[in-house]
Amino acid sequence: MFPVIIIHQEAQRRGLPYLVIGAHAVNAYCAPRGTLDVDLLVRKTDSPRWRDLLAAEGFKVLNEAENFLNFSPPYGIPFRVDLMLVNDAAFARLRESAQAARCLGVDTLVPSALALVALKVHALHHGPAERKGKDWMDVENLVRAANFNPRGPELADIFHRQGTAELYAEFLKRCAHERST
Repeated sequence: MFPVIIIHQEAQRRGLPYLVIGAHAVNAYCAPRGTLDVDLLVRKTDSPRWRDLLAAEGFKVLNEAENFLNFSPPYGIPFRVDLMLVNDAAFARLRESAQAARCLGVDTLVPSALALVALKVHALHHGPAERKGKDWMDVENLVRAANFNPRGPELADIFHRQGTAELYAEFLKRCAHERST
């Protein structure tokens, strides 16, 4: 059985809610892009229980930060599992607007397209430089797929809350360039 199906079933059995985020969630809205990890958004208060679940499946903690856990796969599994840890209120907000999707062989929830844009803008602002190309591509594809107005108040607010004025200016420049090509 595909490991994500096992993780999903075990999370349900243990009462551990999650949202699929990252490229697999973006793929629910846009043309797919390849990825070598599975990103899950979980409640920070549940992180010890997620550690136990993933350890039972052979995953080992690879990297750990205040709001992020990265697990290396067991032998023969082609992907990592990354957990983004959020407080209960943030998780509840994201889950409230989440959409049902078929991802990785399971019926699950993904954040709304607008919430995914916000997560990607946060990643652009706080994440490593080597990821920025993928994150920009995801933002642009989500905006296009959801037919968001790049200059609309929703996106401007997201960039100013989750990013910076400079990131928003770069986003508008990218959108203008796209329309001119």
